[in-house]
Amino acid sequence: MSVSLKATKTESHCIALFPGAFRPPHRAHYATVVSLAESPDIDEVVVIITNRCRHIPGTTKVLDTEIAEKIWAIYLKDMSNVRVEVATYSAVKHAINYFEKADPGDCLLFCAGESVLDEGRGRFSKIDAFARQYNIQAQVIASPVPALSGGATAVRACLAKGDTGFDDFKKALPEHLTKEQYQEVWQICQQGMQEMQQLASKKIQHILTQLGVDDIETINHASYAPDAIHCVQCKSGKRMFVKHANDTVKAATLGQSRSLKPRNRLYAERRALKWLTQHNVYGIELPEVIFFESKVKTLVLSEVFPGKQSLEDDLMQGVYDPVIAWKIGEFLACCHRGIEQVPSFWGEKHDDCQHWEKLLNLRTLKLQTPTLSNQINQQLAKLSRASKEAIEVGFFHLDFSPKNIRLENQNIGVIDFELCSSIADPACDFGFFLGQIIFFSVLASSEEECQQFIHTAVSSYRKGVAELWSAMSARSFAFAGATIIHCVDRYPQAQKVQKQLLNIASELLLLNLESFVDINSIFRILNNFKNEKV
Repeated sequence: MSVSLKATKTESHCIALFPGAFRPPHRAHYATVVSLAESPDIDEVVVIITNRCRHIPGTTKVLDTEIAEKIWAIYLKDMSNVRVEVATYSAVKHAINYFEKADPGDCLLFCAGESVLDEGRGRFSKIDAFARQYNIQAQVIASPVPALSGGATAVRACLAKGDTGFDDFKKALPEHLTKEQYQEVWQICQQGMQEMQQLASKKIQHILTQLGVDDIETINHASYAPDAIHCVQCKSGKRMFVKHANDTVKAATLGQSRSLKPRNRLYAERRALKWLTQHNVYGIELPEVIFFESKVKTLVLSEVFPGKQSLEDDLMQGVYDPVIAWKIGEFLACCHRGIEQVPSFWGEKHDDCQHWEKLLNLRTLKLQTPTLSNQINQQLAKLSRASKEAIEVGFFHLDFSPKNIRLENQNIGVIDFELCSSIADPACDFGFFLGQIIFFSVLASSEEECQQFIHTAVSSYRKGVAELWSAMSARSFAFAGATIIHCVDRYPQAQKVQKQLLNIASELLLLNLESFVDINSIFRILNNFKNEKV
């Protein structure tokens, strides 16, 4: 709990503010606090703990706020001029709020790691402006102690090893602890590990309750990712979907199997839905943004076509509706070519471009493996180069897969805009969709239905993008081949037809990227491997 300076002091003094996650606080953290507390120029040290949990590498578990509180209580038992506060949201914002508590003439020192200072002081960049505004002395100072190698992330990794990780864990803690205290800190962390999904459910319930949603029946995980989408079932029968990234680490990596959701994905999706709703693209059903709160990094969305199936469900059952195919082609063509003045979704235009290049790398170069032929690996690299040279400005979903397409009475709804961009190669967006249509047709032995579906989707899309199709047709089908490779390892049932799928993927990737590809050429490729068995 924070303390009002004006209510507790009678003369100006200097306060050092040390914000961080501290999951757990290690010896470099402790040494920093000791150095600050022993400085004759500093009257008080405030350790500020962020209210965001931290992930334990290699697991689906996290450490929450109380872990840091309990351990700091052990470390600081005999240090009277140091106290600990828990931030409501961000520890840095909590620290900056001290400008409103201090009196003119006071001095505030904001302690930051060298990496933050090297990056232009990061979230402390406005300290000088606040100091002038409040007439308070303020300075951002570097931590007086070198950072611990690997930081708290490496310390948390020891927890995942169980008892075998204790020795390395102990080495990261302050040296003044007793044997019993080392064990106590270890037990606090071991017993404090919580499943991320369960902790997120508790926090989501609290957030929704504050919003006035008081008829929650259940909160379930809509996926098995560490930071799953949560499906909220209300007693009224209404369902909502919640994406919550408040507790995830800042630097998540796109494409890692256990990676956590980058917080800015929620901002991108919110901007995309707001913009698409304003333009009402072909009357496509979209999720409604019920609630978005930056402070708690939470996005609450309505359900699209409640109780209805996804296109993936239909495909797995051998249902390939050409009316749906035509509408999908229309929608993508409109997004890629029929829309002007698309805003940037990740910041500035160069941010969208960087996001696109990361995803392109994931869809091409990251698929290269020793098990694929050298020729295919080289073709994936060639596709990547060709795609970089073919970027367009438009609206690109970039995760346009059958699972994200909802159906009701031959109407379509589209969900999950976390990866969208205003800059991309349209061939990647369309090819990613085509590749999954082919993939599911092989799983369901529905190759003939698939060909009619693809023919209709291509005809609709080609009509919408006009002359652009001639230049992008080969890349689109090559991306379809790359997507099949992408899908093979993600669906266990694909192992039974893996040879057939990889052969189709190889033929599609070997298309001449500089030439126009007729749809009949693609159907010949599919027919060549139609009866192939494992």
